[in-house]
Amino acid sequence: MACKRFENSVVMITGSARGIGKAISMAFAEEGAKLALTDKDMEELKRTLEEVKKISPESRCYELDVTKEKMVREVVEAVLRDFGRIDVLVNNAGVSTMNWFWELTEEEWDFNMNVNAKGVWLVSKYVAPSMMERKKGKIVNVASMAGKLGAPLLAHYSASKFAVVGLTQAMAKELAPYGINVNAVCPGFVKTSMQDREVVWEAKLRGIDDPEKVRKEYIEMTPLKRLCYPEDVAKVVKFLASDESDFLTGQAINVTGGVCVH
Repeated sequence: MACKRFENSVVMITGSARGIGKAISMAFAEEGAKLALTDKDMEELKRTLEEVKKISPESRCYELDVTKEKMVREVVEAVLRDFGRIDVLVNNAGVSTMNWFWELTEEEWDFNMNVNAKGVWLVSKYVAPSMMERKKGKIVNVASMAGKLGAPLLAHYSASKFAVVGLTQAMAKELAPYGINVNAVCPGFVKTSMQDREVVWEAKLRGIDDPEKVRKEYIEMTPLKRLCYPEDVAKVVKFLASDESDFLTGQAINVTGGVCVH
C-alpha cells in the first residue's frame, strides 16, 4: 500500500467549498489528512464535506467569513479544540470582480482587498501562534499570476494578490525562527466557476460577442496550450505542505503553464 504523505496531519483550508479549494481538500484527504474545511457557503461546503468524509471520515466543516476577525478567532479556536493542532494552513479563500480601474467602485476595491489580502492575514494571525508553540507548521497562501503580472480589468484583484505575495515573504521571515514554512502558489488561467464568470465579464467589457473567445485567448497565451485545472494547483500546494519543501520559504510558485516565468 502506498505511503500517504499526510497520514493523521490536520489541514485547515479556507474557501474549500468549490473550485481550487475543493480540489485541494480532496487531494489532502486522499493522502490521509484530517481536514478542517471552511467557507461562507455552508450549503456547498457540506456537499464537499460529504465527499471528503468518504475518504477522511474525521474531517469537519466550519462556516467562516475570513474578513471578520471575531469569527476567524472563534473558528480557529474550534478547530484547535476539535483536532488538537493545525499542521497545515491553506489560505485559499478568494474573490474577483472585473472593471476598468477608472470605473472601479470603492465597494469593489474593498471587497477584493478584504477577502484576498486581509483574509490571509487574519486567518494566519490566529493559526500561527499554535504552530509557533510547537515549532512546526506549513502555511500555503493561494495568490495568483495576477500577483506577479498586473492584469488589465483586474487592477484591484492584482493589487490584492501582490499583497498576498508580499505578506507571504514577510510572514516567512518572521516565522522562520519557529520552524514554520510560508509559501504561496500563483495559479494562472484556472478552469473554475470563477473563470466562467470572468470570461463573461471580460467579453462584455471588451466588446467581444462570445465569452468563449476570451477563454480561447487564455489558452493561446499559455505556452503549454491548455487551461490550468484546480488539480494542477492542488499538487503544488501538497508539495509546499510536505516535508519535501522543508528548505523552501517565502516563495511564490507559478502554476501557469509558462505564462509567468518569474
